[in-house]
Amino acid sequence: MKKLIQFGLILSIGGFFLYYVFKDIQWAELLEKMQKANYYWLSIGISISLLSHWIRAYRATLLYDAMQYKISTKNSFYAVLIGYMMNYIIPRAGEVSRCAALRKTNHMPVEKSLGSVVTERIVDMALLLLILGAIFLLKLDLLTAFINETLANNSKAVSNNSYHWKYLVLIGIGLTTIFLFVIRKRLFKSKIYIKIFELIQGFGDGLMSIKHVKKPFLFVILSVLIWVGYILMMYFCLFALESTSNLTFTDCLVVFAIGTIGVVLPAPGAGAGTYHFFVMQSLLLFGVPKEDGIAYATLVHGLQMIILLLIGSAASLLVMSKQKEISNEQA
Repeated sequence: MKKLIQFGLILSIGGFFLYYVFKDIQWAELLEKMQKANYYWLSIGISISLLSHWIRAYRATLLYDAMQYKISTKNSFYAVLIGYMMNYIIPRAGEVSRCAALRKTNHMPVEKSLGSVVTERIVDMALLLLILGAIFLLKLDLLTAFINETLANNSKAVSNNSYHWKYLVLIGIGLTTIFLFVIRKRLFKSKIYIKIFELIQGFGDGLMSIKHVKKPFLFVILSVLIWVGYILMMYFCLFALESTSNLTFTDCLVVFAIGTIGVVLPAPGAGAGTYHFFVMQSLLLFGVPKEDGIAYATLVHGLQMIILLLIGSAASLLVMSKQKEISNEQA
């Protein structure tokens, strides 16, 4: 039930933004703009994005190696592609799918690879915050204007009953803690506890794998290159439309910073709706018409989705083929 509620909430968020972005759009005009786009620049941008995914896969092998798992960059790349593909199908399912792929090709425990994925996310988030901080300083006036215009009207309404719910949650936590303390001796000997402990231990090994990376400088360089690739992807794609081709690299940084909000927000299709809204709003700051902003966001998001679904499906078939080969060898 909890998962259904979460999934429903994610669908609602994405649906709201999709409706808001496309409700007044002239579809014939939008399709015409997309048909006239320069797909040469779009192909360069998407190629850079794929290169960033390959760098991500290579960086991950450094964490796997720190946990004594020798995994090829090829298998790691397959897993990354499968993860991105699954994110378009089921929101936030990419991480688990990626780890499941590594289990099939290299018998790596899911809890260990999942811990390394969390480590990657922490490093990525730290770098992203640094990048966004630098962009904010470079374009302080523009970003302040965006925040004032777009977010000032959002009120933080708090229900009068929220305090009652807080007390109920605290009481529930307290009673659960007392119950677990009373049955602690039986709990420690149970198979469920032992299994959970092993999972947590494996997750911790993956999370702390960064401490044992043999090439920390290379790990940092690769992490920076991943984000440079994402920014360059957006920059080269700007040349695809006449209305966005005159934007500078620093302008692109603003589009990237604001567009990142749309990617971080939970929405189906890896930011469908939210990404379109925030990219469109950011382009309005530079005088790009709303329709052109939507066309740009639709092209970038749509092409990435189509390509990652296709190559992610191919990667899934290759992983299944590899698993079958391993099973035949063991038999």
